[in-house]
Amino acid sequence: MDYCDRSDLYAYGLPRGSTPNPGRLVAAVDTASDTLTLAEHGLSDGDTFMLRPEGVGVMASPLVANTKYFAVETSDDTWKVAATDGGAVINLTTAGERMVLVVPLQIPAAIRWASSMLDQFLPAHAVPLPGDPIPEVLRAVCAELAAGKLTRLMGRNSKTITTMVDDAGKLVARWGKGVPIRGENAPSAETRTNLARAATAPFRDPSGWNQNGGIG
Repeated sequence: MDYCDRSDLYAYGLPRGSTPNPGRLVAAVDTASDTLTLAEHGLSDGDTFMLRPEGVGVMASPLVANTKYFAVETSDDTWKVAATDGGAVINLTTAGERMVLVVPLQIPAAIRWASSMLDQFLPAHAVPLPGDPIPEVLRAVCAELAAGKLTRLMGRNSKTITTMVDDAGKLVARWGKGVPIRGENAPSAETRTNLARAATAPFRDPSGWNQNGGIG
């Protein structure tokens, strides 16, 4: 279950335009094998991508610039092009020149990952959540974590993935346990007590506060 969506990502953690998606220049096109070459292209079978010419570059025929295509992986450095997922490989009749590979940001994958990470911090009785509306605190933390991973992958975030997950987990764990925090689940004015009070003697205060302030 996803705990946030794309709009939450921008609302809580990812300024629009903060994760540019630069293209990479295709190294070669082989019309005999209908294969494109780019070292460590990162595409797997069924992944979507687009191609466009750089500057005065020319598209390989019959490919069309800025059109969504599907990858048919042949190796870590080569792949073929299909018009549909699992469809036939497109026959390339000309090699073109200076084509740029553009792979869309994996926002849905980042959200799924963030949601699965948060699941491990929620108590068993809270998972799965009953559905919409997802509590705002959970949506916000999920969005921030997903945004953190995206910016980390783009080299714009110095935090490690482990640190980001740990920080998010602390917030979600408190909420999942029902710890009173500011927000909808905080005790009402009628039921809460003033925990900042001081007692004349520790044993006279049920909250454990001592006469000089503080716990203990």
